[in-house]
Amino acid sequence: MSPIGSKKSLFRRVFATIFCIALLVVATFTLAGAGYLQGNVARVTRSELRDETRIVAASLNETVDDITVLERLSLDGKRVTLINPDGSVLYDSEEPAEEMENHANRPEVADAIETGGGSSERSSSTLGEIMLYEAVRLDNGTVVRLAQEQDGILAILASMALPIVLLAVVLLLVSFVAARRSASSIIAPLLEVDLDHPKRNSEDVYSEMEPMLNRIESQRQELKRQMRVLADNDRMRREFTANITHELKTPLTTISGYAELIAGGMVADEADLRDFGSRIHREAGRLTSLVNDILTLSNLDEAERTDSENSADVLGSTEPVDVPRMLESISQRLEQVAKKADVTILLETKPAMVVGVPRLLDELAYNLASNAIRYNLPGGSVTLSCGIDEGGHPYIQVIDTGIGIAPEEQDKVFERFYRVDKSRSKARGGTGLGLAIVKHAAVYHGASIDLASELGMGTCITVTFPVQELPEL
Repeated sequence: MSPIGSKKSLFRRVFATIFCIALLVVATFTLAGAGYLQGNVARVTRSELRDETRIVAASLNETVDDITVLERLSLDGKRVTLINPDGSVLYDSEEPAEEMENHANRPEVADAIETGGGSSERSSSTLGEIMLYEAVRLDNGTVVRLAQEQDGILAILASMALPIVLLAVVLLLVSFVAARRSASSIIAPLLEVDLDHPKRNSEDVYSEMEPMLNRIESQRQELKRQMRVLADNDRMRREFTANITHELKTPLTTISGYAELIAGGMVADEADLRDFGSRIHREAGRLTSLVNDILTLSNLDEAERTDSENSADVLGSTEPVDVPRMLESISQRLEQVAKKADVTILLETKPAMVVGVPRLLDELAYNLASNAIRYNLPGGSVTLSCGIDEGGHPYIQVIDTGIGIAPEEQDKVFERFYRVDKSRSKARGGTGLGLAIVKHAAVYHGASIDLASELGMGTCITVTFPVQELPEL
């Protein structure tokens, strides 16, 4: 639906609501007025009927032949009935007495026999009318009763139909105009709302709309943030693709060049042949490491985009990992690399368990240790430590005595393909993805990374995990 259609629909709804309320008010006041009028008329009629009944009773008490007196009375449409104390009818001005049923159970008659007088009202057979009854006990014990028909609410409404209709038409016209103007005044601020800049409407709109406008503004800001994130992700994807292309091209070019020389018979010396073979093997290993790191990062990215249940299918299931044993295994695997770089690996481990993906946790610690060795100085050391801090958080810490990281580069080292020592990055080896894998693996396990470094003084990286809830054995 278009915005204009929505506004018209809202106007119609507001107008219909106000108009219906006006109709309800008119109907309510009409019925209330008719009820009030009927009540007043009934009250006056009942009083007059009571007085006339007492006058008739007084007349009958002064005569011997009650029926003759009653036959001669002219009471302007009122019905007169004379009843024996046992309830049998002696006389009725409208029906033969002998055909009428016993009246002993009639409330007004029973009250008159017992207390001397009684009154009641009952619905008439005529729609919308009621019958008023007044009864008085005579001196001889008989009861004289007068009855008069009284208009009910429906009858009064019917008798006043024309003026009521005219009044209703006038009120409805007034209500129509008032409802239209009220609806227009209510809708006007809504039509002027600037949804592109909700905050600008804070002074001109209803206070009840402020939560909605605040929510729209927060959603706009969140949408802008997401668009910026998407733009950054797109930029990073392009940079990542360019970096991958460059990093893959270098070893492939080297392998292709050496292989071409060997295949063309241009390497005759056995020593040169072994040297070329060694270089091809080294570049192939570098290529394999790069592909493995790219696959790991791709799996981590996919796991971050999926829920926790599906991420296990991508990265593997979680289980308790003995951190000291893992660090000891990494130390053994890097022993020859460290020895070649003239770096000593030290272990300072305390008991610690982390529930996670074993392969990821191993890559996290391995990449930290490998980097510490790669960017160390001859004669330096790398300390691998673990334990549980005072807050109950398991941690892994890697300390080296290497070249250190400048303050302005410390926020960048976890970016993909970022190298601290660019002048000698190729000589030091590595794919440039190690610390990026560390960052994503830490995020996946809910861990935080703290980096402390000083140029020429070495680097300390601490990965702190959440408090662990280990499964019962």
